[in-house]
Amino acid sequence: MVKVTSSAKQTSRGEPEQAPTRGVEFPQPYVIEFTETTTGLSDLADHEVVVAARYSVLSPGTELARYRGETFGSRNHGGFPFRPGYAMAGVVLRAGSEAGVEEGTEVLSYTPHQSVYRFDRRKVICVDIPRGLPLGVAPFGRLAQVGAVALQVSAAKPDDVVVVVGLGPIGNLAAQLAAASGYRVVGIEKSDYRRRVARACGLQRVVDPSAARAELDSLGGARLVLECSGSTAALLLATDLCTSYGEILTVGAPWKTEADVTASAIVGRIFEKYLTLRSGWEWQLPRYDDRTGRSVEASLEWVLRKIEDGSIVTGPLVSGTLKPEDAARGYQLLDASPEENFTFLLNWGE
Repeated sequence: MVKVTSSAKQTSRGEPEQAPTRGVEFPQPYVIEFTETTTGLSDLADHEVVVAARYSVLSPGTELARYRGETFGSRNHGGFPFRPGYAMAGVVLRAGSEAGVEEGTEVLSYTPHQSVYRFDRRKVICVDIPRGLPLGVAPFGRLAQVGAVALQVSAAKPDDVVVVVGLGPIGNLAAQLAAASGYRVVGIEKSDYRRRVARACGLQRVVDPSAARAELDSLGGARLVLECSGSTAALLLATDLCTSYGEILTVGAPWKTEADVTASAIVGRIFEKYLTLRSGWEWQLPRYDDRTGRSVEASLEWVLRKIEDGSIVTGPLVSGTLKPEDAARGYQLLDASPEENFTFLLNWGE
């Protein structure tokens, strides 16, 4: 449990003004530091929230890429020092009058690996965790929400064939969510270990890329392909597996350059098969409900309900639970053995 020491400066009401705070930082590529600072607890603005961490999850995609110092596209993704973090389940310590969450409630927030974190809720996703959902499971809602947005923006409908290429944590959860939503799902993964984990999570059709064509021919092709690996070669495969007039969403970020795949090979298939290729990036939706019913918040709440009712399984995706000060070991294992390690949880203490 995060404790505020009695020696901390007190407010006029006898409440502490600051909390000792531990966190993870990348000062430069392949270097991890465990920091100790303080977080202010007083004078919150109306929309501010302070959350005490219980569990956070290491992202094997974005966080690992930042750990390596990788970048892509026109955005500056490589600045250091960098405070990593993808999702944190915790308890609200303080909340402003218009923050929309109550003190003492359990929440899932898209915040860094830090024992106490203060933020403006309008700019950061933060939702209540369903009462029956363990705090050590809730962070996986963040990983599953990525695929949830892709399904929401797609034109595909239940009973359509959906192919998910790349069954790491994001792809595995996206495939589970699609299957739980009534789509006919085929998972494509080159790693035998990840295929076994996918089956342990309840996915029925999981094949090696070499067997993908035959599997899809038996189903008449894919109406939708979610490319979750970030690989250009996988995107080329997606254009082959997708039926004419089908749709491909790039869910995985292209952190690495692959010179052996030409743009013309991909564009040629898009042109000839009348395919729609679009971004599956989650942030194409507004953070909170804009009265259209589609938002990152709504996607996350949908996913959390699916996890709570057992439609989505997360246990096989946990490669281990670490103390926060041992986070470096988790990143190193994800980097060195990505096919055998999915994610690690950081336990910030009860």
